Amino acid sequence: MTHRLLRPLLAAAVVFAAGVALAADIPKRSLITTDGTLYEARAGKIGDLGITNLGLDRETYAVEWASLRQDGTQNRGVLQGSPSSNPKTSLDLTFDELTGAFVVVYREEAPIVNQIRIAVLRGGVWSFADLIPNIGFPHAFNPQMLLSHQTVTTIDEKGEAVTRNRSILSVIWWEEAQFAQARYAPIFLDEEISASTLKVYDLPTLVGGGGPTTYDDVPQAAYMYPALQLEGPGGAILGSFVDLNAKTHYVVRIDYPTNLGKPNDPKNPVWERRRIPVVGIAVAGPIAFRRPVEGSSAPEKAAVGTIIGSSYNPTLYWQDGDAVRYVRFDGKAWSDARALALSDSLSYEKALRLLEAMAARN
Repeated sequence: MTHRLLRPLLAAAVVFAAGVALAADIPKRSLITTDGTLYEARAGKIGDLGITNLGLDRETYAVEWASLRQDGTQNRGVLQGSPSSNPKTSLDLTFDELTGAFVVVYREEAPIVNQIRIAVLRGGVWSFADLIPNIGFPHAFNPQMLLSHQTVTTIDEKGEAVTRNRSILSVIWWEEAQFAQARYAPIFLDEEISASTLKVYDLPTLVGGGGPTTYDDVPQAAYMYPALQLEGPGGAILGSFVDLNAKTHYVVRIDYPTNLGKPNDPKNPVWERRRIPVVGIAVAGPIAFRRPVEGSSAPEKAAVGTIIGSSYNPTLYWQDGDAVRYVRFDGKAWSDARALALSDSLSYEKALRLLEAMAARN
């Protein structure tokens, strides 16, 4: 199995005072931390972002970030490496309270090769990484990230057990290169981000599959939106993806070693394997063929979402005009497409909550 590496670029972001409020008409992502700090990120052209003091052409694309603390302290900047002629899409962000890490993920849409890029701000220092694609003019689509925490035990110098939590940022996406397949990358936010520790995995390979792929009559929406979900408070991760070689839809359980032994002990093989995912198949079934049309009426929403139920059976959903449609897998076959009609009394958000409650029992 060939592992692809992340290429870390450790450097500081270009930061400047935030004396001007962010324009309201630029799509952005926002979050607030437990201490009340507001973080935002925006992607667009320099001219549309209102940036005038960096000497960049107005038509240059970039990703801008900003923060506002409770005491009024503001910071604003352009992520280093983001300014280029390539549009930035699939912008997302998260914050890990355990490590104080602010994370921005986006897709760099280059004409021949595009890829997923990650920026992490920890302790006032930015780290940048590219999720290295496979060979064959690769194109990455629909990245999704998920933050989870795992309780691990190590042995200290006195031989005593020490228990702590570690933070894992998981990223999943669809990539079309030599093979068309779902890919997965774990990033351990409490450790150094380096090429020797961060790896990218081909998900079909992790379940014993992979290889040449053909699309045949499989609709794009059935395979282009791999998804992640927390299994529960234990820290395990659930992944949903399609293997076009096996023509199978998988739901897998992704976990990592918990009893790590003595850190940095050359005689401790578990410590060396602490970042390697342990993947088990929860569900293997046919591919859903009942997604009728591609696209969503709401660009900020994923065209196809996935909810994994308590029995590990997936439900796929999408917005289609004034309805939220869905298909569910019952362990043997996919249902026909069903719909929740949206109205003044049933918004998209309310419909999704109803669907999540139903799908969780699946």
